[in-house]
Amino acid sequence: MNRVVFCPECRQDVRFMIREKHDSAELKGEIYEFISKVAYCDDCEAEVYVPEIEDENLKALYDAYRQRHNIISLEDIQSIPEKYNIGKRPLSLLLGWGEQTFSRYFDGDIPSKQYSEKLKQVLTDPDYYLSLLESGKENLKSEKAYEKSKTATESL
Repeated sequence: MNRVVFCPECRQDVRFMIREKHDSAELKGEIYEFISKVAYCDDCEAEVYVPEIEDENLKALYDAYRQRHNIISLEDIQSIPEKYNIGKRPLSLLLGWGEQTFSRYFDGDIPSKQYSEKLKQVLTDPDYYLSLLESGKENLKSEKAYEKSKTATESL
């Protein structure tokens, strides 16, 4: 993370400190509480904008939403391609989704409850994933992708 940002009060680049606070925000018509981070100028203590911190705060809000609605976590989503040694696009095609759908979830979008349940099943049930791989191998663009994923899955 960049440790120097522009302070609108000091009118110069400054170092900053981070403090946590209890926060709340609305998402999809509901209020969620979470711990957020706020950056303050080391010199004048004015609040400063740090893009990475804003990203973390948005993730904390999304995590609160996921938890309340029993949606698969971002970390679990991101572990699936590694677990089965498959790319994001081929995995999306195996699941019968659009080519970019899994990539969007991997990057932080929140899946619907239905898609979340399917991802949870893929994550926890290698036999289920293997059946998807076998039945959907014609959807994959290369035989190599199929072979690599099948080998990884069978070793689980």
